[in-house]
Amino acid sequence: MTIKISNDFTQYVKILGRGKKGARSLTVEEAEHAMSLILQGKVEPEQSGAFWMLIRIREETIEETVGFTKATRQFLDEKESLDLKVDLDWPAYAGKRNELPWFLLAALALANNGLNIVMHGHSFTGEDRIYVDEAIKDLGLPISHSRLDIKQSLHQTGFAYTPLESIDPVLSQMMDLKYTLGLRSPVNTVVRMMNPFKADHSVHGVFHRGYDDLHVAACEQLNDPSVLVFRGGNGEAEVNPERDVTLLKWQGGIASQISWPKAEKEHKRLKHNLDLSRLTDHWSGEQIDQFGEQAVRQTLASVAGLIYGVASHEECLILADEIWFKRNKGWLSQIG
Repeated sequence: MTIKISNDFTQYVKILGRGKKGARSLTVEEAEHAMSLILQGKVEPEQSGAFWMLIRIREETIEETVGFTKATRQFLDEKESLDLKVDLDWPAYAGKRNELPWFLLAALALANNGLNIVMHGHSFTGEDRIYVDEAIKDLGLPISHSRLDIKQSLHQTGFAYTPLESIDPVLSQMMDLKYTLGLRSPVNTVVRMMNPFKADHSVHGVFHRGYDDLHVAACEQLNDPSVLVFRGGNGEAEVNPERDVTLLKWQGGIASQISWPKAEKEHKRLKHNLDLSRLTDHWSGEQIDQFGEQAVRQTLASVAGLIYGVASHEECLILADEIWFKRNKGWLSQIG
């Protein structure tokens, strides 16, 4: 069945592209309608590319982010229900460039401690980065390509990873515009914001300064229940132990932030040793990784603090240590 292309979308390209004096940003309602047209396949590729790049030039506003996210959530709501309580939504779209995805072990430790966690991401071929799906495959964990797969994985292990293409092919195609246009688009923000399976909590990693504030402000307008946002390692939701980190929260209708000092005073990154076996060795306790130990601990502390309502850094670390200590060290070898 061929979907008839609508001319309704042209108005939004015109609004964005009328020049320095005539152009303006979109309202929430306009952004929501524009995104819904794209998701329904009613927009030509040329229109979509122009639309995203016009916004990319000045970066998306809070209102546009809210509108895009509302449309995406509404669109995904019409798909088959997962019919399962998800505790934590973990977007993982940035990839790691100079270290391993240690945040994956933090997520697995939480799942091993009884939580249902869905991680979702998208990999770009030809880039000098390790995307989380590569690490997941190496650990012997399954990739969930359907909502039934996700449900089965959560029942079995409490953790499921699904690629963006399996959530929705149109969203995946929009992410891949980076290949055609050479730049990221606001879709990178939307996929972090969308919480596709309506989890109780969500953690967002961002790279560029200011995007943490954008996410929190958008979460406030969307009335999201519980979200943690911070500038993480290479843009993933992973606390870089070699840098100070500011954790921003929107939870229970209240915005808050707290800064944690760096845990490592010296550089311990092994950017020239990206052997994924470091992950399994660290999980099993066979070999404690100097960088990974603090990356996992600090990341686990930040997310556990959100989920269990713990505020201070010290208390979050105590909680993280308890969760890590309780993990089944042989779990990954049993799965693999």
